[in-house]
Amino acid sequence: MESHFDSHVEQDIEDEFQKSLKEMISSLLKGNNWGLPDHLYHYQGFWLTPTFLQGVMLAQQQFEAQPTDIILCSAPRTGTAWLKSLTFATITRTSYDDSTTPLLFKTPHDVVPFMELDHAHFSANRHPLLATHAPYSFLPTSIIDSGCKIIYICRDPKDTFVSMYHICARYANPKTLNPLNLMKRLSYFVKA
Repeated sequence: MESHFDSHVEQDIEDEFQKSLKEMISSLLKGNNWGLPDHLYHYQGFWLTPTFLQGVMLAQQQFEAQPTDIILCSAPRTGTAWLKSLTFATITRTSYDDSTTPLLFKTPHDVVPFMELDHAHFSANRHPLLATHAPYSFLPTSIIDSGCKIIYICRDPKDTFVSMYHICARYANPKTLNPLNLMKRLSYFVKA
């Protein structure tokens, strides 16, 4: 049985890890070419939000993949919700019928958590289906070593760019938003 002292030590280690992540992230090249509310940080060839980057690093440290896991990998705006819905419906087809599936009252993102955002799902009694927007090179080594299944979806980069452009225009900070010049944004997209 875990003592109060043990849980306190674990919390201190977690706090130190979070602090070191924030310090490391603050030292990275920072930019925001999409007009989003948060800055993006350049890490190993990718531009990422601090929350996402911190989540990926936490997953790399703590996530233990099982051989029965199925990891859905996708870049943002490439069909993640569609892939989550199809995979969840296929895997749970014997557990639910058309009138009882959780997809009737929950979003695909609720039933298939993101590994880098939903850390509570790292527990041993979690569902074996998880998703990630992390590039392959960022995946925790346990995913590669466990032999679990990885399903990857990709989309025509032109369609991905148009979708990304529209979602960023919708959520961009109005105070920092210059009119989103399509060619300028395309240049940023290609470089990222």
